[in-house]
Amino acid sequence: MSKDSSARTRTPCVGICSTTYGDDVCRGCKRFVHEVINWNSFNPEEKESVWKRLEKLKTLIMQSKISITNETLMEEKIEELQLKINSDLNNLSKAFEIVKLTSKSFDDLNEFGIKLVNKDTSLIDLKEEIEKELYDLSMAHFNRYFVEPIRKIK
Repeated sequence: MSKDSSARTRTPCVGICSTTYGDDVCRGCKRFVHEVINWNSFNPEEKESVWKRLEKLKTLIMQSKISITNETLMEEKIEELQLKINSDLNNLSKAFEIVKLTSKSFDDLNEFGIKLVNKDTSLIDLKEEIEKELYDLSMAHFNRYFVEPIRKIK
């Protein structure tokens, strides 16, 4: 485990839990229902595994949406605005979080050293798009690795 991974043992919860309404994947944090329910009993390695899966999916999504033109500017802006973004995330995952946190208050990610691939997309539309893609990918992962194996057993 990395030295920064202990910071990621906290919950990914964003306070919008749809698993209480029967969803298999939370529409807020994108964890699976069993991860939400059992989070407090997970050991640090299990928690880190969830964080890594979410980070990989966010990275995959952002690769086609943005390019980071100035990493230093991005870090400075995160600090200046005191955005709650983990320093141990990769830059594309940080950009994902920047879009989520600033889509209503900023019009241009160039202020963060980030360039949109599709210049015609508003940040609010981009936020909705990346959140939907993350949910869809999380749902596909859940179905492939949890639902399908159970169906095969029955």
